Order: sequence, then C-alpha cells, then structure tokens
Amino acid sequence: MARIHESLPGNVTPASRRRSDVDDEEEEEDEVSVDGETPRPRKRARPSDVDEESGSESPERPLLPDNYRRSPRGVSTSDGGPRTHQPGSIVRVALTDFVTYTRAEFNLGPNLNMIIGPNGTGKSTLVCAICLGLGWDTRHLGRAKDIAEFVKHGSKHATIEIELAADPARQRKNPVITTRISKESNKAEYLLDGKKSSKKQIIDFARTFSIQVDNLCQFLPQDRVVEFAALSPVALLAQTQRAAAPQEMTDMHEELKELRKEQKEKQRSQKTLMADLKSLENRQHLQQGDYQALQDRKELTERVAALEKFRPFPQYKVAKDAHTEAKTRKKDAERKHRELEKKMAPNLNAVKAKEKYLESVTKVAQAKVRLVTRSVQHAEKVLKSFGVKETELSATTKELEAGSDGVKKVKQGIPKMQQNITGLKRAIENKPAEIDFSAINEEIREKTRQSREADENINAAKEQGRILSEQEAQRTYIIDQQTQAKESVQSQAGQQMSKLRANSKRGAAATAWEWIENNLDQFKGKVFAPPIMTCTVKNNNLVGAVESLVGAGELMAFTITDPDDFDKIQQHLYGRMKLVDVFLRQAPTIALEDYRRPCSDQQLHQYGLDGWIVDLLDGPDEVLAMLCDNRMVHQNAYTLSDVSNAQADALRHRDSPITSYATATQTHRVLRRKEYGDQATSIRTEFLRPARLFTDAPVDRRHEEELNAKIRDAEHDLEELREAITSNTAHLREHTRTKAAVDKEKKQIQDDKNRKQGEQATWAGLQPKLDEAEQKLETAYTQIRTHRESQREIAARGDTIAFQKGELILDYANSIDAVRTVHVQLFEAEIILIEAQSDLEQLKLRNQEDIDALEECRQEYEAMTAAAAATLAEGRRLGELCAAVTGDGLTEVEDEVFAQMREWMPDTLETEIQSVQARLEMNTGGHMGIIKEYEDRVRAIDRARGKLGDLETTLATFEESIERVKSIWEPRLDALIAQISEAFAENFAQISCAGEVGVFKDEDFDQWAIQIRVKFRESEPLSLLDSHRQSGGERAVSTIFYLMALQTLARAPFRVVDEINQGMDPRNERLVHSRMVSIACGQEGESQYFLITPKLLAGLEYHRDMKVHCIASGEFMPDSKGEGKVDFGVLARRALEIRARAEERV
Repeated sequence: MARIHESLPGNVTPASRRRSDVDDEEEEEDEVSVDGETPRPRKRARPSDVDEESGSESPERPLLPDNYRRSPRGVSTSDGGPRTHQPGSIVRVALTDFVTYTRAEFNLGPNLNMIIGPNGTGKSTLVCAICLGLGWDTRHLGRAKDIAEFVKHGSKHATIEIELAADPARQRKNPVITTRISKESNKAEYLLDGKKSSKKQIIDFARTFSIQVDNLCQFLPQDRVVEFAALSPVALLAQTQRAAAPQEMTDMHEELKELRKEQKEKQRSQKTLMADLKSLENRQHLQQGDYQALQDRKELTERVAALEKFRPFPQYKVAKDAHTEAKTRKKDAERKHRELEKKMAPNLNAVKAKEKYLESVTKVAQAKVRLVTRSVQHAEKVLKSFGVKETELSATTKELEAGSDGVKKVKQGIPKMQQNITGLKRAIENKPAEIDFSAINEEIREKTRQSREADENINAAKEQGRILSEQEAQRTYIIDQQTQAKESVQSQAGQQMSKLRANSKRGAAATAWEWIENNLDQFKGKVFAPPIMTCTVKNNNLVGAVESLVGAGELMAFTITDPDDFDKIQQHLYGRMKLVDVFLRQAPTIALEDYRRPCSDQQLHQYGLDGWIVDLLDGPDEVLAMLCDNRMVHQNAYTLSDVSNAQADALRHRDSPITSYATATQTHRVLRRKEYGDQATSIRTEFLRPARLFTDAPVDRRHEEELNAKIRDAEHDLEELREAITSNTAHLREHTRTKAAVDKEKKQIQDDKNRKQGEQATWAGLQPKLDEAEQKLETAYTQIRTHRESQREIAARGDTIAFQKGELILDYANSIDAVRTVHVQLFEAEIILIEAQSDLEQLKLRNQEDIDALEECRQEYEAMTAAAAATLAEGRRLGELCAAVTGDGLTEVEDEVFAQMREWMPDTLETEIQSVQARLEMNTGGHMGIIKEYEDRVRAIDRARGKLGDLETTLATFEESIERVKSIWEPRLDALIAQISEAFAENFAQISCAGEVGVFKDEDFDQWAIQIRVKFRESEPLSLLDSHRQSGGERAVSTIFYLMALQTLARAPFRVVDEINQGMDPRNERLVHSRMVSIACGQEGESQYFLITPKLLAGLEYHRDMKVHCIASGEFMPDSKGEGKVDFGVLARRALEIRARAEERV
C-alpha cells in the first residue's frame, strides 16, 4: 500500500500498490558517495522497536518542542494572508493506473510543494504526470521512450487529470486537462474541459500560461539533472532566455544569429572575392608586356591572314586578261578553218561519197555474219536434242534390266519370309506364365521404405555427430579460455584487475581499463590506471586514513592527461559501452611540485602532525597532482600519534592553516563558522573503517576455484561428449551397412521384374510382327504378278524414243546444208567490202595534203575553243572565290589591306606576304592564348569589382540590421543577467561562498554564453563552473542556486526540480533548502515550486506557505481507516514517547 500525507489540509485519494509494482523508480544510493565521503550504514527500523500503544497526550498538544522549530509558534513568518494560485499554476493532479499508482490525487499549494518519501515510493511519478499530462513528449523525462510504458502494470489504460489555476481575464473557472493513455495503441488522447483536443492544441494552451516543460530551467526531472548540469554555456543562455525573458528576446537572439551567419557568409565571400581580385590584378600586371608583344604579333598575323585571304583577286585579274586573249585567237582560227574548208569542198565531196558506199557494203557483210551465226546455233541445238533422246533410250534399257533383277530378288526372299512366319506362329503358341506384379511392387516399396529409413538414421547420426563435434569444440574452447583466465588471475596484472573488478559495480572499472589498455596507441597523451593500481601507501598503518580522506571515487578514477583523449574515452565508455561506476579525471595543468603546502614542515610538527597525505603516496606525478587538485591531499595532514589538547586547540584556532588531519584510527575535520565569531569552531571526529582498497590483493582463491570448477565441468563434459561421438560413429557405420544391403536386395528384385516385364512385352508384340510378315509375303506375290505388265510398258516407251532419235538425225543433216550455203554468201560480201575499202584509200591518198591542212586547222580551232573555255571557267571560279571573300563583310584590317593591293599582281602579293611573315618570325611573343586570358581577365576584374561593390552594400545593410537588433537585445540581456547574477551572488553569500553570472560575448551571436563563476573556498579565486574544477556536490549547489536565481524573473507559473540535492553535504543542503523556502514562500516568490527529494534532514526550515507531501509505500502499512492517508502525527508522538521513556531509564 502507498500513503500520501500532507502537512496542510487537503484531500488525497489513497493510491494502493505493492512494493513489487515499482519497476522504474530510483535505486538506493551507492555505498560510496560522489564526493568520496563514506556514509554511515543505514538500518531498517523493525516493527518491534516501536511501542504499539498510542500516547495519552491530547491531540492539541504540540507535536514538537517550540525550540525545535525554525519559526517558533505564534510568530508569523509572512506579512500577508493566505496566498492564491497564480494563473497557470497546478491546483490538482489526479492519477489513475499511472506508473505506480492505482489512484492518487495531489492537492498542491500555490508556493513551495515539497514531495518527500523513500526511494521507490513514486515521487517522480508526479513529475512524469505533469510532463505527459500537459502534452509534452516522453523524451523530456529521460525515461521510457514509449508512452504506453507509463500505464500501470496489469492495466490497459491510464488517466492523468491536471487542474490549472484560471486566468481571470480569460477563464471563469479553472481549466482541466485530461490525458488518457492506451497501452495497446501506445497513443494518448486529450480533453480540455471535457472537449476532445489535439496534442498541439493542449501544448499551445499550456504555452499561453508561459508553461515550458521542454525548458530545463523550468522543468528538471530526476533523470535529466545530469543533462542540465552538463548543459553547455551556449545552451544555458538559450534556456535562460526562454525561462526568464519575453519570447521576443529569444526571437531577437535567433534573428541575430541568423543575420550574423549570413553576414559571415557574405564576409567570407567578400574575403574570397578580394583575394581573387588581387590575384587577377597581379597576374594582369605581370602579363602586360607579353600582352603588348602578342598584340603586335596578332596584328601581323591578321595582316598575313588578310593577304592570304585576298590571293584570288590578283589571280582573277590575270585570268580575266588571259580569257580576253583566248577569245581573240579562237575567232582567228574559226575564220581560217571556214576559208580552207570552202576551197577544198569538191575533193572532199568525192571522198564522202566513197565513204558512204563503204558504209553500206559493211552493213551487208555484217548481216551475213549474223546469219551464219544463227545457222550454226540451230545445227548445234538439233545435235543437243539428239543427245538427250539417246540418253533417254539408254535409261529405258537400264529400267528393263533393273525390273528383272528386282523380281528375281523378291522370288529369292519368299522362302525366308515363309520361315519367319512359321517361327512367329510357333512363338505365339508358347505364351509366358502370368506374373503378380503387385506383389513384386510391394516388395520394392518395402525395400524403398527400409532404404529411406536407413537414410534418415544415417542423416540423424551425421547431424548428431556434427552437434557433438561442435559441443566438443565448445568445451575445448571453454577449457582454453578458463585456463588462460586462471593463469591471468595468478599473475600480477590479474591480481590488479581482480582488485578493480571487486571494487566496482559489475566489474565496470576493470572492463574500462581493459579497453584503455588495448587502445593506448589511439591516445595523444598518457592514461593512468586508478590510484589503487598505480599508487602505494608508504605506511601500512595509515592506509585507512588515506582511503577516508581521499575517497573511493578518486582512488577508483582514471587519470587522463590530454583533453581530447578525455572526450574520446568519456564518449566511448559512457556512450558506447554504457558503463556506470567508472570515474574519469583530467590531469591538472599544474605540476605536482607547484602544489604548495599550507605551512612549512616545522610549523606542521608544532601542531603535533608528522606530514602530508601526499607524502604518504608513491605513484606517477600526474596521478598525485590529480589527487592534489581534487582531494587536496597536499593540504590534509597525518600523524602516527594522538595530538595533545594544546595542539588540538591550536588546530581549532582561526589562524590555523590545517583543516583536516588523520591518525591511524580516526579522521579529524576542523569546522569554522566565521559568521559566528572566533569561538565558532569545532573538530568533527570519525572512526576509520578498515581499509578495503589499498590492500595487498592476494590471488582470488574463490575466483580461482570457480575457474577450476568450470574447467573440471568442461573436461567432464568433454569426456562424455567423446564417448557419445564414438558411439554415434558406430551407429553411423551400422546404418550405412544396413542401407547398402537393402539397396542391393531392391536392385535384384527390380532387375527380375524388368526381365519378366520384357518377356511379357515381347510376347505381346509377336502378333503385330506376324501380321506384318504375312503382309510382306502377299506384297511379294503381287510384285511378281505386276512385273510383266510393267516390262511391256517400258519396251513401248523405248520404241517411241528410238523413232524420235531418227527424226533428229535428218534435221541435223539439213541444218549442215544451210550453214554451208550462208558461208558462201558471206565470202562474196567480204570480197565486195575489200574492194570498196581499197577505192576509198586510193582517193584519200590523192587528197591527203588538203585533208591534213584542213585537220590541222580544225585542231587549232578546237584548241583555241578549249583555251577560251578554260580561262572562262578559271575566271568564274576565281570570281566566285572573290565574291565569297567579300560576301560576309571585311574587318578593318582587311579593308586596309584590300585598298592597298587593288592593282597588285600575284608576284607583288607573294612578295608582301613573305615580307610580313619574316617580320612575324622575328616576333617570337608567347602563347596566343595569353591574349584571350588577358582580355577575359579584364572582364573578370570588372565583374569582380561590381560584385565587390554589391557585397559591400549588402554587408553595410547587414551591419545596420545587426546593430539595430543588438541595440535593443543586448542591453535587455545585460539587465536580465545582472538581475540573475545579483540573486545568484546573494544565494552564495548565504553559505559563505561567492558566485556571479555573466555573459560571454563573442563576435558570433551563436557563441554567446552564460558564464557562471563560483568560489567555495577563501583561498581560491572565482573560477568557471564545469565538470572538471568542481565536485558533484558543488555543481549541484551551483545548479540549484542558478535555478533559484531565475525564480523571481521567470515567467513560468510553476517550476519542478527532482532530486537536485543529490551529492550535497548536509550543511549545504540545509542552506540551499532554507534559501529555496525564502524565495518560494517569501515576498519575492511569485510562481509555484515543486521540490522532490528522498532525503529528509533534521532541522530544515519550514514556512507556513509551503506544503509538504509525504509519500509512504511498502507491503505492510498501518491501517488508515480507508482514508488513504498515514497519520504521521500519531507515529511521531509514539517516537517521542519512546525517546522520553528511554531518557527516563537513563
């Protein structure tokens, strides 16, 4: 059962549960605290220790004496009357089947609500309900990821009901937000005043009250305390603005960061552009001379190109003159040819008539040649037809001979066919006996089943063998591993690892050191094992004193010399390996010899002390320096004998530099309260516990025996496995032999079956063979009968072919006569042709001189005609070239060159080209690409200057925008941080320490950060708060004081802090609690405060405006008469009565 008790009236619904239902609550504290102090062992109170009888005193009697209260009875601690809830603060939280509660209801006060109770009673469940009930995600709790995990075990749904204080300007009654969580769907649905709403609407509604559950400055659950303490200064500034400044401050900061980011981008672009422009200008200056030389070369090149381009113009002029001369000469030749032709016309006409006669005679002779050719071809065709008929006649003769041979073979095969028929009939009469194939098939199936069964047995034996072999290898591996572990335990390194393993949870420190040793090559600096491995105590009588003053946390801590190595190791051990109970320390930058003792050795001896704790330790300087920096071992003294009373008084004096010392059996701490004067000093003495870290760790016999037992068990298992392997091998061989025998029998049965099936099939095929044989015999008889008719037909066809052959012989003889006749006619025509040719030649010889003169004149005319045509074509070609050259227009250089060479001849042009080329060869210049590069660079420089101007204008705009926003945001931020720093410093002043808060201002607004400086000792200056300089308790004090400093400035209606006091010593915890009560319940307290803690020290300050909620849980709870509350008053009165009776006995 769980019970909730409140120190102020209010209805709290009972929340029944068993202790076993608590699955995700806090664990008990470790035996060794973070600061290294060893707490006293806790004892559970037994029911028999408390008198069960109730006291006889009146309920009206004060429960505690008046002097026990921080605020005596009858004295008011507040000037005003009862306070009311501020808008947005939480009035009531009701839970059903949520985490540990079946039903519970919290009626919360408007100021400080202190939730106390032992670990595991469900204090943090209230924190989870506030976060999830207001619509925020589970990630803000740092616990379970799925919302369904917050449903009580065994239930299907959970309900959270949160009643907020209404804003009179907007609501008439307190709004109620109801959250219903379904375990099955892993989803939640929300109701606002009974109306269904979305998650976003609920969060937006909460934000109207400035509720920021996602801000660690307002809502700090237990599992995110470390996350808040590890917030970077930059993130802390963002969270602070969200918590204590208007939203416009955060918006302005984000705007400044974005403007600065864009400004930096533009500045980088400007810097790059300026560098590029300077580089371009420098290169331009260096190439100025080369560019000028190349420009001259370019002009010469362009002139040569223009001259080469205009080559067709002089050539066109020469071609034009040549064409004019050729036309004149053509006309002269034509006139001369006409005159000579007219003079020789009579003689030429006689020659032409003779040539015409010769042409007609030639045609007749050619016709006779064609006629002879056709006659010869016809005779050859007849002869070819004769050959074909002769071949057909021969084939007919062969066919007659072949038919006779075929009939002869048929007659010879008839006896064999008859013999075959007789044999088949005899075989058909001998029918084989009937065979029962079903019985044979059954035998085959049985053998197949037996073979398959043997296969299964073989496979099972093989699988068993494989499993046994794997188990054998596994046992062998276990024996090797345990043997190596045994040898390691017996070695020096193994003993040290045993010491680490024994003194950390689940051997986490030993696991961490193994990883570090295996990766030493990855680190920049040295990494040292914990002092219990690297250091020794010179005097064994003071080992307990060293352990007490130094603390287990530091003695188990690894010392890392390089910051980068520290980050790498921290991320791997905590992040990847998820190790706990592993402590890391960074070696200080101060050398060991620079840590000064508070006084000289002579003065130390005057106090009756023998030396300093650091002098008792022997180890690496880096490790000893770490202990000096973290545990002040150079300022803690020791003595082997007790100090005198006078020496003790001297140590208590305010001028004494000694704050703690130790003997062989006790530690002594000097406590001074300067605010109470010089006499407010005391010495707190504690007896030392037996040393357990700096001990010579012998071989862990129990661990060694465990290893031996494991080896023996593995060897026994190995022996049994090998016997099983031998037996399994024998079974495998037996099953293999069985299978072979079964397969052989099966094959014999199958062969016999196949033989009998063959005999049956053969007999069944005899009748078709008999039918086929009889058909063949009938066919043979038919062939013999039809042979004679076929022979008569072939003979008749032979006679016809022989008659056709005689006709072809007569045709061939006639064809030969015709060929002879046309040959005679051809000879006559050829003789006439020869006579005509002879007459023509004689006539030509008589007129040859005239003909030659006429031919020469004709050839001259043709030559002149060709020359005129050639010059015309060349002129047209060159004209087209000239038109093409000037068709697209001319450049300035080409115009100049064309004007100069208008009347030039080709040789003049060639001379000019050679002259310019000679000048071009003298100008070596450089690569012509330099000109393009130079001109492109000119354009690039112009573009760069334009862009640079635009960038300067843009940067000026950005600068104006930044200054405009910054001039509003920075003063308001400075004022806000100044207020926080003032409250922070005041909180630290209350515990005789110092602290301040400032703003680190960087050029980049995303690097602006909160800088918290604290000082916990007079001898040290203000130093930045981080995880290296301050202990866990000091960081916890600083964290809660910072949150308290935000209290009067925060816009949030409530603030939640879950177990922030973990790691504080009792004095600081009381002071922090007093300050928290003062702020939350004093005049400056405006918002609601939730403080959750499992610890309850005596003497804590109480204020009538605070409300204390006590949660009790366990299997056996006192009967509360069904009201759901434990009456702590009755229990307290019983405790006082027991104490009073004990004092009376004394």
